[in-house]
Amino acid sequence: MSGTSTSGAPWNDHRLVFIGGLHRSGTALVARIIGSSPDASGLTGTGTSMDEGQNIQDAYPGALGNTSQWSFHPQAHLTEEDARRTPDARERIWQSWSPYWDLGRAVLVEKSAPNLTKTRYLQELFPKARFVVVTRHPVVQALAVRKWATRTHGRFTYGFPRLVEHWVHAHDVFAQDALHIENLLVLRYEHLMREPVRELDRLARFLDLDLADGAGAGAMGTDRSSRYAELWETGGRGHLAGRVRHHLAHIGSRRGTPRGDLVRDVTDVALLPRYRSVVSEHLGERIRAHGYDLDVLDRAVPWAPAAVRPAPLGPTAGAR
Repeated sequence: MSGTSTSGAPWNDHRLVFIGGLHRSGTALVARIIGSSPDASGLTGTGTSMDEGQNIQDAYPGALGNTSQWSFHPQAHLTEEDARRTPDARERIWQSWSPYWDLGRAVLVEKSAPNLTKTRYLQELFPKARFVVVTRHPVVQALAVRKWATRTHGRFTYGFPRLVEHWVHAHDVFAQDALHIENLLVLRYEHLMREPVRELDRLARFLDLDLADGAGAGAMGTDRSSRYAELWETGGRGHLAGRVRHHLAHIGSRRGTPRGDLVRDVTDVALLPRYRSVVSEHLGERIRAHGYDLDVLDRAVPWAPAAVRPAPLGPTAGAR
C-alpha cells in the first residue's frame, strides 16, 4: 500500500501525529498539550469516550474489551500486512476523522490507547506520520486502572498480576514494532512529572511544533507514585484501620464510597505483598528489560529500542 500514489491526498497537507500508550499512562495529557498549540488540532466533538479515533472508524478493529485485557486479543496487534488487506483503509479513516479536526491546522493529532500495538499498521497507511508513545511504570499503571478490571483480574486485588502482565505483553509487542518505525518518540510519564520543561522541549522538537514557554508544563497533575509505592510495599496496612472506619461511617450516605472500596482495602493488605513476590518472580526480568524497577515506582531508565520477544498469549504461570 505504501507504494500507491497519494501525492494529491488531503492528509499530505498535514503532519499526522498518533499518540499511544496504555490507559492512565499520560496519553490524554500529552494529547491535550499538543492540541493546545495554535498550530495543532486534536479530534473534538466525536461524542465518544475521550474523543479517541479508534471509536469512530470502521477500517480496523477498535475497542477490543476491557482496558486491562485488550492487548491479549488476537486482533489487537496490527502490522503492514493488515493494512494491505484493506486497500481503502486510508481513505475510510480520513473520511471518519477529518470532520472532527480543524483542517486549518498543520498538525493533526489522534490519540487512542491501542495505537501502542498498531504503529506499523498506521505507518503503512500514513508513511509520514509521527508517533508519540507514553509509558508509565507497570505497577503504577495497573493500580491506576484496576477499578475498571474484572473481579478475577484485579478489581478487588485477586488476580492483580494479570494486570501487570497485560502491561508487559503490550509493551513487548510495541518494543518489537518500534524497530520498524521511522518517526518515533517515547516519553516516560515519570520523566514528564519530574522534568516537564525538558520533556516538552523534546516533544516540541520532535513534532517541529511551537509549544512556546513550555506550554502545558503547568497542566501536569500530581504524581501519585509515592502513594502507589506505599500500597505496593505494604498493601496499605498502615492506613487500613482509618480507611475501614471511614467506609463504615459513610456506607449508604451520599458522602460514602462504593462498598467495593472497602473490600479492596481489606484484600490489598492480604494479597498485594504476596503478589509482589509473584510479579517479581514471573515478570520481573521482562519489566527490567523495559527500563523499570519493581522496587522503585517513580523512576525509569530512558527509553531505547530493544529487541524484546513477546511471550505467548495467555496468563503467565503463577501470575494469579
